[in-house]
Amino acid sequence: MFLKPKKIIFLSLIKLVKIKDLRPNQINYNKDGVENLKNNINKNGLLCPLVVDNTNLLLDGHHRYWAIKDFCTETLAYVVRDKDMERFLSKLNSYIWFDVKGTLDGDS
Repeated sequence: MFLKPKKIIFLSLIKLVKIKDLRPNQINYNKDGVENLKNNINKNGLLCPLVVDNTNLLLDGHHRYWAIKDFCTETLAYVVRDKDMERFLSKLNSYIWFDVKGTLDGDS
């Protein structure tokens, strides 16, 4: 199953990734939070892209990864090339994720 994020801000940084090829680097996560997130994603879709480096190391979106890994085969992810870009995209995804409506200012 392909899962397309709803909010893609930088199309030039996006690539299609296979979930099985992603390499998470965070093993500790909130299992209840992941289960709630899985239910939310099943109901409303994936809001933000994951963030990876050019080797498919998962840099941001570990809870989203654990929530979708059992039913999703492919998704879109931002590919970052340096730490500044990684921090920026992680903050942007957090802003979008925690915005109740899932919209940015001026978005309709």
